[in-house]
Amino acid sequence: MDDVTKLISNIPFVEKAYDFVEEKLQIRGKVIISFKELEKPLEFEIVVFKCYPLKYNDADSIKFKNSNLIEYRHVMEDGAICIHTTHHTNLKSKLNYDFHSLRNWIVKYYINKEQDDHYEHIIVDDKLINNRYWSYQFTDLKHPFEKGEFGEVSITSIQLGTFKSNLISNHIIQNFIRENGEQLECEWSQLYKNMDITNSGAYVYIETPPATYGKFIFTKWLDLQDHLPERFLNFLLEFQKRHIKHRGKLLPLFIGYKIDDVNLHWQVAMLEIGDFPIIGYQLPNKKWITIPKNELDINWGITRNTSYKYFFGRGSFSQSFAEKKILIIGVGALGSMVAKTLTRCGCRFIDIADNDIKEPENVCRSEYIFNTGLMDKTEELKFILSTISPFIETNIVDKDYFQGIIKLFHKEKGGKSSFEANLNKYDLVVDCTTDNDLMYILDSLDLKCDLINLSITNFAKELVCAFHPNTYNFVMNQFMNVLENDTSDLYNPTGCWSPTFKASYNDISLLVQMAIKHIHNLYETGSRKTNFIIENDSSNLKIVEY
Repeated sequence: MDDVTKLISNIPFVEKAYDFVEEKLQIRGKVIISFKELEKPLEFEIVVFKCYPLKYNDADSIKFKNSNLIEYRHVMEDGAICIHTTHHTNLKSKLNYDFHSLRNWIVKYYINKEQDDHYEHIIVDDKLINNRYWSYQFTDLKHPFEKGEFGEVSITSIQLGTFKSNLISNHIIQNFIRENGEQLECEWSQLYKNMDITNSGAYVYIETPPATYGKFIFTKWLDLQDHLPERFLNFLLEFQKRHIKHRGKLLPLFIGYKIDDVNLHWQVAMLEIGDFPIIGYQLPNKKWITIPKNELDINWGITRNTSYKYFFGRGSFSQSFAEKKILIIGVGALGSMVAKTLTRCGCRFIDIADNDIKEPENVCRSEYIFNTGLMDKTEELKFILSTISPFIETNIVDKDYFQGIIKLFHKEKGGKSSFEANLNKYDLVVDCTTDNDLMYILDSLDLKCDLINLSITNFAKELVCAFHPNTYNFVMNQFMNVLENDTSDLYNPTGCWSPTFKASYNDISLLVQMAIKHIHNLYETGSRKTNFIIENDSSNLKIVEY
């Protein structure tokens, strides 16, 4: 403790360090900060955890508190200043970094009263309600809301889970229903939109954040009294009467407000049917009024804006690529990886085609799972993609189309033009079948869409990528005359099955990920789409373009 006190006292703008005491897990004291730009010195309580200068539970192990500053930016309700500092394992260096971060906060937010460019959500403590947490996800809506507007909400339960070691009920909002019956739908994929409605709720748009200092969410219903229109409170009473047979069931009330000139957010308060925090009574003039009950706590649930722009905000492909209508033919090891990667990178329209069944031995090197048992690859992959993104639209092409129908009728004039028309509905077609007959037919078609053929050599030593036209000649030449594709050591499964190439999931995915990255880069930069090979010599990957 003496070392800490001495080091703090030596920091130039620390006027005084005093009242330091050592407790079981931390050291507490006070400091007075003073420097030229500061009109009056500021006093902070300081708490230093014993693990300092290391973090504690991934949080900074030093805290500066001043409860008189809670109206300023980045100050918690207990007066703790929210600062993020540089990592260092040396005690003296770390203290200097942290105190300079405090000084920077004082200059930026206390003296200059600066506002951040990005929005900081109001602070809501996650709270157990009826022994579990409750979460609701929504998307932005295309329609604006007016102050005082209210109505009902349709909700779908998606999954029970564990959150902070307790049970959590997760839901998505399907739509907001206005008083006139108009439904404002959240922008989920059709699969999620078609899920059954399992719960109802209510909403009211109050426009301004339900928060003190614009950041600490209201804790009492009385705090909301001036924000809730009487017509809405009457609506709530009528709602409770209509659903009184469900007495004791929780009803989510979504309270909406602006977060900037364009965007809005919703917080959810959990009400118990039969015990709504409002009361209605009749005035001497016979008029009925409804008001919030005094001093009752608000039980806030958890909400998340899961709009596409936030869902993929940390990383996605370019918008022009993500909006492409894509068809993947063959969803084995390569095709399933391509589909899953494109989905995680924000692509929204991916159709899939394959006539094969997912067998147990397929799981180890593709994107399928074991506990679904035997299943059509396309059906399982469609489900898997939907569990990744709530925005992916996936259709399954007739399983016989590419393995049977197109081979039977491709020479007929009407058949060929029909095949071309069907493929030209897409922006991009990716053939991952390694079916040379199909590759030959596709290469003969007059396509306006882009077509890419992906194939891999035994032991995943190379990946071959060819762009239409001239895919057939290029790929066949690579496998027959250029690459050393040793087919004497293939995997022969038990039973009457065709042998297949050997390679681990790691081997395949390494090449596939690099190929997708290169392909996306070609589109993003507008470069000429040249055929290429990715070579893997176990120490590095090399792209060879042709």
